[in-house]
Amino acid sequence: MDVRAYDKLMAMTPDGREKLFQTKNMLIHEEKVKQKMERVNEVRELKRIGLSNREISKRTGLNRKTVRRYLDENFNPVHASYGKKRNGKLTPYIKAIDEYLEKGMMGSYIVEKIREMGYEGSSSTVRDYIADWKKRRKKYYDRSKEDGTKTEIIRRENILKLLYHPIEKVKIISKKQFEMICKEYPFFEKIYRITWEFKSMLTNKNIDALDKWMERAKNLNIPEINSFINGVERDIEAVRNAIKYEYSNGLVEGCINKLKVIKRIMYGRCSFETLKNKILRLEKMKLFN
Repeated sequence: MDVRAYDKLMAMTPDGREKLFQTKNMLIHEEKVKQKMERVNEVRELKRIGLSNREISKRTGLNRKTVRRYLDENFNPVHASYGKKRNGKLTPYIKAIDEYLEKGMMGSYIVEKIREMGYEGSSSTVRDYIADWKKRRKKYYDRSKEDGTKTEIIRRENILKLLYHPIEKVKIISKKQFEMICKEYPFFEKIYRITWEFKSMLTNKNIDALDKWMERAKNLNIPEINSFINGVERDIEAVRNAIKYEYSNGLVEGCINKLKVIKRIMYGRCSFETLKNKILRLEKMKLFN
């Protein structure tokens, strides 16, 4: 927090700070309570000057039951259900979602599982709950730091590096931490193993392992991996050739990518002739440099 903002907050009264942090709904509720109390005081004033409940009801337009409630000294203008969250479509599945999150399951997988259990609400509601759950978990970790409890936090972006680089090259995560991650989140270990099995198959040119790998990957029932396998199956011959042979179309793909970049830079004013001239001039410049 900026020191000026801190000084401003510290100079305010407790009531002032509370009012500053009130939400729009809180302000609306506060205004409604104020209006109700004005009505309550009006009823009590009429009673004080000697009017009967029946007469008060006629003058104010309130029914006699409401008048009796307003005259009760223990009457509370705040609605009994204020601050309590109503049950929604997601409520019956909260416990299951919490369990999946504790296991490290992905949001898309959780949505799929609770739909199988009968959930009919929107996916965005689930995502919002998951985001709120993670915020609460972060606050818990932050409090544990303040209490002196030792809590080790490994950033998600660093964990994802393990899918692209060997553990020895990810300096920010030790082997001990990696083992801890796998123990805490078995779901991640499955993804890690299946990813590196595929990379090993490509490196070692082990084409015979492809079918068995696809079967194991399908059994994980992870939507993103299933999507990848569907793409492999659609172009299975090309994938087999990529594993079997040393040849690569990387150079061609690189040239195509460069051509597309140049074309998009000139978007809206690039005929084929202009594009050709620009590419040839760029290549000529490289030769002289």
